[in-house]
Amino acid sequence: MVLSVPPTLPALHHALALSYSAGGLLTSLPVLIMALGAIPGAYLVSRVGARQAVTYGLALLTVGAALRGAFPSAAALFIFTGVLSLGIAVSQPAVPSLVQAWLPERIGRGIAIYTNGIFVGEVIAATVTLPFLLNPLGWQGALAVWALPAAIVLVLWLAFTPSTKASPQIGAAWFPDWRSGRILRIGLLMGTASIVYFGMNTWIPDTLDARHAHGLIPLTLGVLNSMQLPISLLLTLAADAMVGRRWPFVLAGLGSVVGVTGYILAPVETAPIWAGIAGAGSSMAFILNLGLPALMAPSEVARTTGLMLTIGYGAAFFGPALGGFAWDWSGQFRFALLPMALGALAMIGLGATLPRLSVSRPARLAESAAES
Repeated sequence: MVLSVPPTLPALHHALALSYSAGGLLTSLPVLIMALGAIPGAYLVSRVGARQAVTYGLALLTVGAALRGAFPSAAALFIFTGVLSLGIAVSQPAVPSLVQAWLPERIGRGIAIYTNGIFVGEVIAATVTLPFLLNPLGWQGALAVWALPAAIVLVLWLAFTPSTKASPQIGAAWFPDWRSGRILRIGLLMGTASIVYFGMNTWIPDTLDARHAHGLIPLTLGVLNSMQLPISLLLTLAADAMVGRRWPFVLAGLGSVVGVTGYILAPVETAPIWAGIAGAGSSMAFILNLGLPALMAPSEVARTTGLMLTIGYGAAFFGPALGGFAWDWSGQFRFALLPMALGALAMIGLGATLPRLSVSRPARLAESAAES
């Protein structure tokens, strides 16, 4: 749903007179809100439980999606994109807690299944908006229509998920330990994956437009996001053995470096190939990162996740935004992609120095956290 905006950017530049900097800020705003809202989201989990926190988040998501296209102004677009993003922000710290409660022996698999749902939604939003929604509905309708699936998911969530008593986080500590170097590191690791992923989604439409390859935008966005699906399906089977290891993050970083560099330097006709490689690498790192809080702090999953997401999304916010400023300053589209290349390089270094964690059985998770 967040990724329904990048395909509409060329239309928004024309209809609302948005600069490239404003376009970068618009697509980066959800990341900033998710960063600022992650710790309050952990607080909400401690007060009402993980399931109820997700319910509130889905409600905000539905309202924001419905209203961001209701008014033909840049201010309304920014405001209700913020509301939508706040819904995501308060939901995400709850999910690892629910996975720990509902699938205690399959944390890696549970996180992979959750991210499968995220990626399917991202693929649909990124690939459907431009060719099927923008022309018949205009930019306002193309954005507002995504409130419908959000509302359906909210109804299904209320109808079929277990009650809040299944969540063990009610009344738990929620304010994160900012002195924890280990959590800071995994937050930065998530930030590098998010910089690559959100940055590529942000700048593929405008950079291809600048290279006179407008027709490649749907395919390139589709490949970038679709390549996440086989990675997510693979991790559904193998994540329990991979989460907490160093080599998958190094592999993901190498893939991201190759993908972003190829997209910048290779002929424009090959853009979908490089975008797909970058999407595969960043999605692998993102999925595996979400499983780390349950391994590092089994009794404080929500607040650890909140801190990780705050750092991760906070770092990712600056990628597309700085890319937009760099493009406006230099007049060269390739400068918009430089933060993504640097983020991919940083992913390799952070992954190679990840603290070693036990991933064997839930009974040993607390021992691993204590011994590290």
